[in-house]
Amino acid sequence: MKRLGIFAAVLLMGAIPLQAAAATLLSNRTLVVSEAPPGNAYLTGTDITVTVPLPADVAAFGGTLTLSAPVMGDALLVGGTVLASKAVAGDLRAAGAQITVTGPVTGDLMLAGGSVVASTSASDVHIIGGNVQLTGSGGPVTIYGADVILSGEFDGDVAIVASDSVTLGEGTVIHGALKYDAPQQAGIPVSAVIDNGVNYTGAATYLPTVEQAETFAIAGAGVLYVVKIIALLIAAGLLAGLFPLFTQTVADRAIARTPGRFILLALLGFAIVIATPVLIFLLLISFVGMAVAFMLAASYALLLLLGYVYAGIIAGSALSRGVLKRTDVSWKIALLGMLVLSVIGAIPVFGALVIFILFLAATGAIVSIGYTFAFGKQDVDDLADLSVE
Repeated sequence: MKRLGIFAAVLLMGAIPLQAAAATLLSNRTLVVSEAPPGNAYLTGTDITVTVPLPADVAAFGGTLTLSAPVMGDALLVGGTVLASKAVAGDLRAAGAQITVTGPVTGDLMLAGGSVVASTSASDVHIIGGNVQLTGSGGPVTIYGADVILSGEFDGDVAIVASDSVTLGEGTVIHGALKYDAPQQAGIPVSAVIDNGVNYTGAATYLPTVEQAETFAIAGAGVLYVVKIIALLIAAGLLAGLFPLFTQTVADRAIARTPGRFILLALLGFAIVIATPVLIFLLLISFVGMAVAFMLAASYALLLLLGYVYAGIIAGSALSRGVLKRTDVSWKIALLGMLVLSVIGAIPVFGALVIFILFLAATGAIVSIGYTFAFGKQDVDDLADLSVE
């Protein structure tokens, strides 16, 4: 019988799009990419620097991200500080506290951050930020920010929603219209040229239009999704780093032996997930059981969170055992697994099913470990081994 780790690895790899089959996965606390990968690059780390041209797409998640070499495909950069100083042939999407883009972008540019500074030739620009400074664009521009400063030459319409101020630099040229909503009129110097005029909505009608609200809602959902991924990556890394023995035990119980163990743990997790809310409800309707119900509800919420995070860790461990032939679970493996789980989650239906199964198995493993610790008796894993012999 094949090892469950190989089975899970094949399942997870099959869920990734075909174009990512030759992808390079790199993870380190301090990561310097000095050799060009053959295909797409997926990078995670505290400090990531790319010093060699990348021939395809790149996705990087970390603390400080520095793109010091051209990218021939699309770029997705998520971190605390993001610096892209070289050309991106495709689309560039970035989210972070501080974002600086000084390299040319051929495709679309989408940025979300606290402080955003960009000088670009992108064909379509969308920015959400606190302080936004944009120099030029190759097409239309949409900005939502507090203080917005424009300079350079823009080859399309510029639409701005600012909660504080809008300022144009000397010699700014807009080959289109400038439409902006702000509490006060923009500072527009005499040297600025706006071909199709200025449309100032003003403070009296500062509320956004339906189209603007829809755009902002979509952008906000995207930012929340990115923040969610970052939070899960941090949680997985912390759990694996702070509780290595427990994390290793969860992974071993779920995937180290036979598929029978994995299936039984998933069934146990399913029973816990379904039965616990019913038990909480029964306790709530009885006066004496209310205190126990609240404690059980808090424990249940924590179990659900741990189950989801450890589902990603199990995914990373499965890939590590099946591809790298490594059984130890480090924080790097945990980050990789959570990143893979996020990618799989983007696949309709199938992705949700895979995540749900891994979540149930992780929940079952956690409960079985707690049962063994509390009672010191034969647990569900031992029963699974007996059932498949």
